[in-house]
Amino acid sequence: MKFEDLKVLEEKSIERGIPILGPKKGKWLYDKVIELLPQRILELGTANGYSGSILGSQGAVLLTIEMDGRIAQEAVKTFSQNKVQAKVVIGDAVVEIEKLVRDSKNHQTFDLIFIDFAKKQYLAVLENCISLLKVGGYIVADNILFVGCADYKKKIGEHSQLHTEFVLFGVDGLGVSQKIRSR
Repeated sequence: MKFEDLKVLEEKSIERGIPILGPKKGKWLYDKVIELLPQRILELGTANGYSGSILGSQGAVLLTIEMDGRIAQEAVKTFSQNKVQAKVVIGDAVVEIEKLVRDSKNHQTFDLIFIDFAKKQYLAVLENCISLLKVGGYIVADNILFVGCADYKKKIGEHSQLHTEFVLFGVDGLGVSQKIRSR
């Protein structure tokens, strides 16, 4: 899938008021996926599949968690249209990520984790995300300049297991954290 293939979905999402990554951050993420070529990706906050299609565009297996079952069904269709290998879990991302960590049989590690759901919950999932991330892998968090992300932004900036950079897009931005050590 090419990034340009998402133009119609982007326009329809904006018309319907569905919060998506948008073209500038979307293109940045698309280029990052091409650079990293991750094999396993976790996404917290699916919406209609716009960002998940970007994440899975280079053949990675995507596990994505969405609270709203109705919009998650739209994402399933979007993934099918864009040939993205995705498993969509409907549920609260905070609870579902705890299950992933607890279930030793399914204790999976990911090359890339993308966070774009309830901003005040970013900090609540951080440690579990780090434990599910391979050393060298990345956590990318959207809307890092939003007020609800202030504690998360501070924590990733000083976390001993992470090297973090902030990529700014006007009044918004992404927190890009690479896991540099296991403990």
